[in-house]
Amino acid sequence: MRRCTMNSNEKKDYAGPEATRRTFLQWIGTGTVLTLAQAAACAGPPHLHGRPLSDTGKDSGTDADAVTDADAARDATDAGSTDYPFTPGSTSDATIFQRWPERTVDPQELERILQDWRLTVDGLVGTPRVFRFDELVDLSRLNQVMDFHCVEGWSILDVPWNGLHLSTLWDLVHPTAEATHVTFHTIGGTYNESLPLPIATEPHTLLAYGIAGSTIPLKHGFPLRLVVPRLLAYKSPKYVERIELTNGPVQGFWVQRGYSYDGPVPKSRLREGKY
Repeated sequence: MRRCTMNSNEKKDYAGPEATRRTFLQWIGTGTVLTLAQAAACAGPPHLHGRPLSDTGKDSGTDADAVTDADAARDATDAGSTDYPFTPGSTSDATIFQRWPERTVDPQELERILQDWRLTVDGLVGTPRVFRFDELVDLSRLNQVMDFHCVEGWSILDVPWNGLHLSTLWDLVHPTAEATHVTFHTIGGTYNESLPLPIATEPHTLLAYGIAGSTIPLKHGFPLRLVVPRLLAYKSPKYVERIELTNGPVQGFWVQRGYSYDGPVPKSRLREGKY
């Protein structure tokens, strides 16, 4: 597995927007992370430059294990419809990716994500919405340190996730009384998953856009993935681009292939306070 650390050849000044954009693609495309606390128009058409946004994303749900991320996204920019508010950077916990296996059935193209990605929230809601990446980062932020368990038997402990609770979106889209489940559609539609509404809104279920204050590497789910710490990882789809509220369950990729719809992590693998 390729390591996600920065080599000395990548530590260089950026020679204008196009060079910055190339570096952005190299960093996230190879699995390296981007800092959430930096800002520049480094994606999309190179002539676009953004204006700084105020940091209205406020931390919420900070328990004893929460990551301190008060400055994350403070300097985020809105650089146009195809831009992301980050410059290449490093994370204080890059070593976490050196021990994190990649499991992907639907590899994604970074260029398409940078050009076209939006999150749609619809279905049984009163007010369907479409969100840009920077708009999600600007919402109330949930920082939590949780374990991540794969059905294969391996676990990544103490992952410092950054993201938002689904209730934050519900406040904006207003689910109807008929909604009982949530379906998470991924880019390309290959890997979708479904959860009962109560599980989707548990305190530690979140939509993650960052780890340790930096964007998630592409191979681990950039730009957005679901994280349900007490369920096996196949219930936490990567590359989410649509959230649909429904009146019944939907069989996801692995459920269609015989896996349990519920997908609980065995109790013997759960650590107190980490799920």
